[in-house]
Amino acid sequence: MKFYVEPLSKCTQRLGSLSEIESKPTVNIKTPAVMLHTQGGQIPHITHEVFKLVSRKSQILQIPLAGMHTFKEAMQYYEGTISSFIGSKDSLSCLTLQDPCNITKQGHHSTLKVPIWTKNGKVYYDAKSYMDVVESFKPDIYFLLSDGDTNISSSEKRIAKSVSNTMNFYKECLDRHRKSDALKHSFVIAPIVGGYKQISRERYISFILEDMKNVDGFLIDGLHNNGPEAEFLEFNEIEPIVRCILNKIPTEKLRVVQGCWNPVNIINLVELGIDLFDTSYCHILTERSAAMTFAIEITDQTNTYEINLRDSKYVDDFQPVLIGCECLSCTKYSRAYIHHLLSVHELLGPILVMIHNVYHYLRFFEKIRSCIQNNTLQTLQLSITEQFRNHQKTK
Repeated sequence: MKFYVEPLSKCTQRLGSLSEIESKPTVNIKTPAVMLHTQGGQIPHITHEVFKLVSRKSQILQIPLAGMHTFKEAMQYYEGTISSFIGSKDSLSCLTLQDPCNITKQGHHSTLKVPIWTKNGKVYYDAKSYMDVVESFKPDIYFLLSDGDTNISSSEKRIAKSVSNTMNFYKECLDRHRKSDALKHSFVIAPIVGGYKQISRERYISFILEDMKNVDGFLIDGLHNNGPEAEFLEFNEIEPIVRCILNKIPTEKLRVVQGCWNPVNIINLVELGIDLFDTSYCHILTERSAAMTFAIEITDQTNTYEINLRDSKYVDDFQPVLIGCECLSCTKYSRAYIHHLLSVHELLGPILVMIHNVYHYLRFFEKIRSCIQNNTLQTLQLSITEQFRNHQKTK
């Protein structure tokens, strides 16, 4: 797999593509793009078969190990890839460590080990046990192991330990990767840690730049501890760190961030040159029964940023979730019906909300790529920002 991008500039919006994939030669993923967040190998509330009603385009499945740990033993005996095992062999797989939808508990630190929280409780991974899993899963893309347990409030001691641990993980994981036949075609993404201290980020980047063989991209890690908190991070707090990193790393490599970023911050990060995100934001909204209704095109018939379909005012509202939306939920069902399903806790309720949210989010990224192509991203940014601010005033 190779990543091609234009322009090769430090901190600017850019268009790229992931192509020349060994197992899927016809697949071409355009960036900026979004990975489909999964739990246990499935998009929350949506099976792979149902997703085909949302989009038939090739996608990247984000597969957090925190939700797949119990599959570890079975995969040791399975001869195929993790994509085939979960019933989505036509999709690309990206193995990550933590689930961006769930808050990563702080304070469970151990030298050269990283904790994840599974259905069976807390489990520690070191470089060897992590790479054992990676080799058995055989993902198309994977993140090297990192200690990303930092946020804006982290102490200097915690940041220093995060950097020290991840340096060791980097060396051990890359060494194992280079010796592995099973991973010779996998796309490797190296996490960049260091909390909110630029000097720590720069120290770590200097370290990994000494040995970049087999590294295909970078994950900006350690900006938050995952979960819903990422939705409300202020961009002016994260921007200096992101700029610092992007000014130091090679421009031709893929740039990734994880987390439940709201659409305003998505566009801000795209403007800085981030290439790959995930749909955990869709899941966070669906869990609170909210549907995205912000306007993407100027022709969109909406005056709301998002709506909560549990609100009693929708009990007799027979409009679609978003007028003009062509997703399955909007073309077949009304706000009133979905409100009823959510009120009586029918499983179909969150399914229909999630279908709409994922469809709208994918459409949002299509618009972002189109705006970059036409040099109109700033217009979209102003529109989304205004809608978001108006929504915040009415809450």
